[in-house]
This record gives sequence, structure tokens and C-alpha cells, in this order.
Amino acid sequence: MIIEKTALNKDDQKLHEYYYDSAREGMFDLLNNMKNDNLIDTLFLPGYIGWSPREGSGIFDPINKLDGLSVQYYKMTSDLNIDLEDLSQRIKDIGRGKFTVLAVNYFGFIDLRIKDVADIVKKYSGWLIEDNAHGFFTYQYTEDNYSDATFFSLHKMFPFKNGGSLIVKNSKLKSLKYSGNSITDVEYNPWNYDVKNIAKMRKENYEVLDNIIHNEEVSEYFTPLKDCLLPGNIPQTYPVRIKKGNRDRIYELMNEAGFGVVSLYHTLIEPLRRPEYQTSIELSNCIMNLPVHQDVNKDKYKDMIKLLVKYCEETSA
Repeated sequence: MIIEKTALNKDDQKLHEYYYDSAREGMFDLLNNMKNDNLIDTLFLPGYIGWSPREGSGIFDPINKLDGLSVQYYKMTSDLNIDLEDLSQRIKDIGRGKFTVLAVNYFGFIDLRIKDVADIVKKYSGWLIEDNAHGFFTYQYTEDNYSDATFFSLHKMFPFKNGGSLIVKNSKLKSLKYSGNSITDVEYNPWNYDVKNIAKMRKENYEVLDNIIHNEEVSEYFTPLKDCLLPGNIPQTYPVRIKKGNRDRIYELMNEAGFGVVSLYHTLIEPLRRPEYQTSIELSNCIMNLPVHQDVNKDKYKDMIKLLVKYCEETSA
């Protein structure tokens, strides 16, 4: 047959996906395999990586377990997009070689220049890995994807205590042996849930909250980190910059009042606490993330914003 009546190739478009207890386990498995197979000797990491005494660092801890790799941190912009000029220069400085760039889709937002990043990585024969710990839904609904592999934190997206996964796309990486489980062997199966509807709810919650923030007189107190929600992006939270008041105290007061805000990456890892990364340091000191998950009661958003303004004012003294 010149053209078959139906698709018959069982290997074509077959998904190579592995499940772990956490995203960091999948990340380590991937990079450790690449290192052991002599595919990489240099890692380029974003200059915005958090740490906490209770949870450690989801990005840095797995990498810290990998011996014999050179690590460089490229700069980020004030709205958490890649500083392409800085990354490009760092790649050019080492030339063609065994390197990988980790691009983090913070809070579910695809980097605005991800295609340009992919082009420069491929030009110098490197690998592009995407951290979609916050971007499970974004990955499903973004039309273009340029990474060789990506991993997810399922327990941040679904009501799971644990759960992470890794998708390997590059054919050369597919041949490596991974320690992750198949979907039939894990309890945290995201496809037991209505993924399409959850994504829809998260997007709607974000847009409702965005309208409230833009319609109220709040810019004196806080402003959105992102200007707009691009097609396919399904946010994990609504990130804002606190401009007035004590961010840490505001965080405590909001949670005591019953509004579950978080401050993601409020403390940077030690290598990034240097003047070179001042933009990231300033953001880490003022960032706060408002909830948009599928369990949110949107009718309470106006109350939440009024209270946030109140606490910004009260803690500004």
C-alpha cells in the first residue's frame, strides 16, 4: 500500500514516559544517565533557584549529587524570562561541546524566547531540558515544544502526596536505561483526572483574579509578575511583586486568615547570592504567589485582594 488505511507503526509517536516519587528524582535519573553515557560535562542552570530548610531545592539538590559536571548559572530578567544574551555568550564561550541547558517554566509560563534558546542550543550541539515542575498542563496545551526531555511535579498539580514524571523525546536519550516506573505501577496517575477541565478551571481562575487586580487600585501595593497569559499557558499560581510592606509577614498573615498564598523561591541558593544576580535577588525578596488551582472558590478572590492590600499597608511601617 502507498498509504495505509490506518496507522500501523506501533513505535511511531510512542511516548517514553517514566514515573517517580518526585520531579527531582526524574531529573536526577535523566542527567545521571546523560553524564554516565558521556553526553554532557557542563550544565547551564537558570539564575533563579530556590532553597528552603524544610524542602531543600528541587533543582539544585539533584544536581548537587552529580559528580564531575561543570555548573554555570545564566541570568534571568526581572519577569523571570531567560536573559538570552547572557546565556548565548556563556554557550559561545565554551563552544560546541557536551552541554545541556535547563530551562524552567516558572509557575507554568513558557519562556517568551524559548525558540531562540532552542536555536542557540542546537547551533552549538547541546541539549535542551525543560523543567515543567509547574507546567504539566502547559505542556499539554502549548502547541510547540523544543526540548529533548522534560519532567513534571505531579503532586503540585494534583491532590497527590508524591509524584513526578519524565518524558524523553530525543531518540538518542530514549535508548538510555531509566529507573522510573511505568504508569501501571504507580498510584499517582494524572490521567485518572479530567486534565482538560482542570486546565480550563486554572486558566479561568487566573483570568478572574487578573481582572480583579487590574480593576482595583492595588499597584501601590503589588503588581503582577507576568504581563499577560499567552496561548497554551496554564498557570500554576498567580505571581505578584509585593511593593509595599513586609512580604514575609504578609505571607504569615494571609495564611492565618485562611488564604493559602506561597512565596516560591523566596530564598536563593548560595551560588546566586552575589551581585551578578541582583535582579533575581530583588525578585526573591518580594515575590508572592496567589492560588489559582482547581479547588479555588473564585467568589472569595475580591476578599483575598482586599485583605492583601490591608496587610501590605499594615506591615509597611
